[in-house]
Amino acid sequence: MSEMVPIRVRILDREYPLRVPPGDEDYMTHLAQKVDERIRKIKAGLPMQTDLTHAVLAALQLAEEMFSARADADRVQASVELEAGELATRLERALGGG
Repeated sequence: MSEMVPIRVRILDREYPLRVPPGDEDYMTHLAQKVDERIRKIKAGLPMQTDLTHAVLAALQLAEEMFSARADADRVQASVELEAGELATRLERALGGG
């Protein structure tokens, strides 16, 4: 297994040390920037709340988006599997197997 690479990301003006697989440094930095942007957007809309509340709200938004995307992917996969089964049946019939 490869050694993990130490990096530092900045979210809400605070640095966080992380260890990531080699080659994932830019990707993780990009993700941290997206998280920072999300929290800052929430913070702008709810300036009287704590940073912890802003972070929790951002986490909830991201979790909802992730589960929605997974549900969409599951629907697409089920549709593809159904169509593949139907095509396999048609092909079998066309080749005289059914």
